Amino acid sequence: MGAEPGTSETVLALDGVSKLFGQAAAVDGVSLAIRRGEVFTLLGPSGCGKTTTLRLVAGLERPDRGEITLRDRVVASASRRIFIAPNQRNLGMVFQSYAVWPHMTVFENVAYPLELRGMKRAQIRDKVTRVLELVGLAETEARAGTLLSGGQMQRLALCRALVYEPDLLLLDEPFSNLDAKLREQMRVEVKLLQRRLGITVLFVTHDQVEALSLSDRIAVMHRGRVEQVGPPRCLYEEPASAFVRDFLGQTVILHGRVGRLPSGHAPPVVAVELNGALAGRTLAGRAAPSVALPHGGAAHLAIRPEDIEVAPHDPPRPETNWLPGVIESLSFVGDRYEARVALGGEYHVALFIPRGREWREGERLQLGFPPERMSVWPA
Repeated sequence: MGAEPGTSETVLALDGVSKLFGQAAAVDGVSLAIRRGEVFTLLGPSGCGKTTTLRLVAGLERPDRGEITLRDRVVASASRRIFIAPNQRNLGMVFQSYAVWPHMTVFENVAYPLELRGMKRAQIRDKVTRVLELVGLAETEARAGTLLSGGQMQRLALCRALVYEPDLLLLDEPFSNLDAKLREQMRVEVKLLQRRLGITVLFVTHDQVEALSLSDRIAVMHRGRVEQVGPPRCLYEEPASAFVRDFLGQTVILHGRVGRLPSGHAPPVVAVELNGALAGRTLAGRAAPSVALPHGGAAHLAIRPEDIEVAPHDPPRPETNWLPGVIESLSFVGDRYEARVALGGEYHVALFIPRGREWREGERLQLGFPPERMSVWPA
């Protein structure tokens, strides 16, 4: 997790924070600690509470329970009736809409927050010039803000949020209005800028690629609660719940019942006897964290498609953790094939196949399910 609340490494701490709308909890007992200089992302589907959490941090909502601490200063506490106004929290924020003022030039858009703070004109010129140079907008400072491209307006919004050196930068779905190519470009630029400046970022998105590529740590949210917090690779490879497992990336699920271990395997490997058209076959996998898997209990086997091994049908592989299949559909996409493979009955697997050999639709093959890459969950 993060640094402990109250330490010098913690920029932002939420302790048991909840927000109610009527009887429904949009945010339900969230506790987080965000370290100095990291990109921390709130990730989840629509309605999971991530944007409400961001608004609570920004001071745009008041918590009904819990406390929010920024730089060792309590900025919101329901029990102590403390609430610091948004303009007194020293936060920068970039919204989904760029909120560029149409009647101002690029320079004036960035300078305006400093003018509101009563800064001297020479200091404003120095700070605005420096931040515009950082993001490659120095040559546009005299241009009207609305005459910029989408990517340039996004950079302008970032400049305006960074120019007064906030303790924390809040990004609320900042790339949602950009096309796919610009989104990818801005992800790289924001990451490079963040590393160069060493700023702390709280980022909200529902886009998994954005979260995985930008973040030092991610909090996956579901129904107002935090399901799991950790580095991107940890969440992807070691999900702590079925929700995190299925929300991040693609997952192949096979159904069965906990059976006896094949020879050569020992705990924590678990055997699952498959159901349906694959009845009679057994796959072994590792038990998911902190779950009970009684013998005979219904279970799900989960694996990422990219972890499935692909081999020709001949020669046949050992029965354990290999299943025969037939290629139903096949598309060559340059660096690989994209295939849909029928395993029998209701089981169909979508996966990538290396282009090391020729494949064709209708061809029989074998799929390998490495036990160390398979996780077993209660159904």
